[in-house]
Amino acid sequence: MPDSALNLTTSNGMPLITLGDANVNLVLVVDDDEAARLMTTITLEQSGFQVMEAVDCASARARFAERKPDIVLLDVLLPDGDGFSLCRELLQDPRGHDLPIAMVTGLGDIESIHHAYESGATDFITKPVSWGSLPYRLQFILRAKKAFRDVSVSEGKTRALLAGIPDMILRIDRDGHVIDMQVGAYTHEMDHWVSYDEDSGEGHLPAPVYRILAPQIRRVFAGKGEQLVEFDWSPLAGKMRTWEARVMLREQQEVVMVIRDITQRKHQEAELRLWAKVFEGSNEAIMILDDQFRIVLVNKTYEKMMGFSAEDVLGVDAAQIGASQHPRGFFRNLIAILNERGAWLGELSNRRKNGETFPSWFSISRVLGSDGQIENYIAIFTDISERKKSRERLDFLAHHDSLTELPNRTLLNDRLEMAINTAKRRQEKVGLLFIDLDRFKNINDSLGHAAGDQILRQTALRLKKVIRNDDTVARLGGDEFVVLLPRVHDERDLAEVAIKVREELLKPYLVEEMPLHLSPSIGIAIYPEDGSSPSELIKNADAAMYLAKEKGRNNYQFYTPLLNSRTLDRLKLEYDLRQALELGQFELHYQPQMDATNQQLYGAEALIRWRHPERGLVQPNDFIPLAEEIGLIIPIGNWVIAEAARQVTRWQAEGAISLVVSVNISALQFHQPGFMAEVQTIMDDAGAAPQSLELELTESMLMSDMDASIEVLQKFRDLGYRIAIDDFGTGFSCLNYLRRLPVNILKIDQSFVRDMQSDEASLAIVSYIIRLAQSLGMDTIAEGVETSHEMTLLVNEGCRLMQGYHFSKPLPPGQFDAWLADWSAR
Repeated sequence: MPDSALNLTTSNGMPLITLGDANVNLVLVVDDDEAARLMTTITLEQSGFQVMEAVDCASARARFAERKPDIVLLDVLLPDGDGFSLCRELLQDPRGHDLPIAMVTGLGDIESIHHAYESGATDFITKPVSWGSLPYRLQFILRAKKAFRDVSVSEGKTRALLAGIPDMILRIDRDGHVIDMQVGAYTHEMDHWVSYDEDSGEGHLPAPVYRILAPQIRRVFAGKGEQLVEFDWSPLAGKMRTWEARVMLREQQEVVMVIRDITQRKHQEAELRLWAKVFEGSNEAIMILDDQFRIVLVNKTYEKMMGFSAEDVLGVDAAQIGASQHPRGFFRNLIAILNERGAWLGELSNRRKNGETFPSWFSISRVLGSDGQIENYIAIFTDISERKKSRERLDFLAHHDSLTELPNRTLLNDRLEMAINTAKRRQEKVGLLFIDLDRFKNINDSLGHAAGDQILRQTALRLKKVIRNDDTVARLGGDEFVVLLPRVHDERDLAEVAIKVREELLKPYLVEEMPLHLSPSIGIAIYPEDGSSPSELIKNADAAMYLAKEKGRNNYQFYTPLLNSRTLDRLKLEYDLRQALELGQFELHYQPQMDATNQQLYGAEALIRWRHPERGLVQPNDFIPLAEEIGLIIPIGNWVIAEAARQVTRWQAEGAISLVVSVNISALQFHQPGFMAEVQTIMDDAGAAPQSLELELTESMLMSDMDASIEVLQKFRDLGYRIAIDDFGTGFSCLNYLRRLPVNILKIDQSFVRDMQSDEASLAIVSYIIRLAQSLGMDTIAEGVETSHEMTLLVNEGCRLMQGYHFSKPLPPGQFDAWLADWSAR
């Protein structure tokens, strides 16, 4: 016989269960329950068994007549008889006298079990069946039957011992001949351990094994005492196993060798060493208890985990300690279940020596003596604090998106349904915004999914910034987000939120230090007008979102035609605004800026107007926010600079050499890369000198990145441009930065000018701004001067430059020229 054989497995890779050879065991399954029969067949076939099926006693007899099975799984209750009678019948057949039969029953009473054994059954299996262990249960029955057939053993302790030990016991003489061999029920490949001489019929150990063990056998015969050796050997190819052989002298010419397969133990030891390294020695804690639950022994892990030494806890009543940490009656019930079923699994609260409590997962088993009485309990437990945190994390991920940690569709549906129910009771409305990032797929395809994931995470953070605490932002998947807004008054509330969302998402995304620009398409649905269920509202908001995409993307749309009609004017305005620049509908009006001390013209502020063919002259407040929203503010702003440069060049050519024209710069325009180069190109094209242009900026747009702003403004100043801070004092003023800003002029907001005669605080602010500017070497221009009294008051406070209707309203260039001629003639 070769030293090894083939490693047998099933088609799906599971180990093939055999009795030590290549024969596949045939199982006859007799059960009228089709589901149970099918499950049994699948389980056994996956483990390498062949299966015949029968649904009643008659078909079982027919199958048995066709082919003798190796083992029978027999249901007790059958349509045309009972399993007990059929069991006796099969065993009385000459072909079935030694047939192993396992009765399968849901009857757990002692009387049924007695019936099973009285009918000659080998074993019984109770329902529900443990499918994972079923193949091994059959293997054990088959091995036991073979062993009992080959060896005559006495009843009682010998039978119980051999049924439970995982060993082979061999008697060997001085020449290495095997005199006798007995095997335990759990021994693998025992048929390969003895080779028989064809002539003499004598049995001996396989040659590779004998070469390993011969030195130990000789040492025992030489009086060297018991020998213990571990070795690797495989009777089957590809299944190297580890064995432990203990050799002891039995009599002068004979030794006893006990061989145990320790492969699993070695694997477990290796796994334990590995886990100890991975988790820094975090093994399970073990307690051995007596029959009164007093602690007899604890392991080192227990001491480490609990903080108690073994001496601290020996003799302690573990049940009493446990009962003190749980509700009344809990431990009494635990012990009752343990004694009834033999084992208990579950979570218990534990307390360390330092008083800290922590959750533990316990496996408690009882150990019975030979008399059937309880001798000990074994409690094995682990600290599951981290596992519970992981479970909480899994619970979190079951209701949240793993990438953004926003609520997912499941949690959104729950919250939306709750919001609808609450709104129904209170007669309120619920709003839903369905948001999709325009052209997100392009970024994913061009820059990769990692960049796309960064954008999605940034989007989630931005959306959470613009909503209320009791609103919900959810991610449905891909680049689709939903904002749930309970308790809204009307569509205007939702429109305001949609605008905020849009503004936030239009801000550049920084991915790998590269700014990326995206826009959102937003669909809006309202309960109860647009749906009465979560699915209906989400569907309708989704439809509205696609309408927004059809409208050119980068906008929001309400679901209902009625609400859409209310926003139609805005959509039309947006469409017209996109055409206005190409159609030349913008124009600049100029408001004079005067030196009140000598009544001479200092400069002019360029203010944009939109001459709409249908709406007439549209004021900046009515279209500039929309231009910023839809991304047109930069080309419009560049046009303003270019037109102002052309106009000041014309005026200077006509003799107004020192005239300065100021233009308002938007935040998007100022922070765009290459802004200064763009301005310089525009001025060069117009033939305008930098000294003739004044850039007006607000405090807030500079505060976003003050150091970068100072650097850019300083470069403008170095080229000769004038810099003014518009609406000074209305926002957050940082005086520390103000002293570093390369600014020429602070503009006093008209709200202070308007109220300074009636409000002492406004006058104090005006006076402070003037003196602050003077101390920093800056000028001031007061806006909104409408009366001579205001002019006089400002001059007395030290402000010489001002503009307002007291001098003139903003005028087109031609009217400005006429006004200037008239003013100069006074």
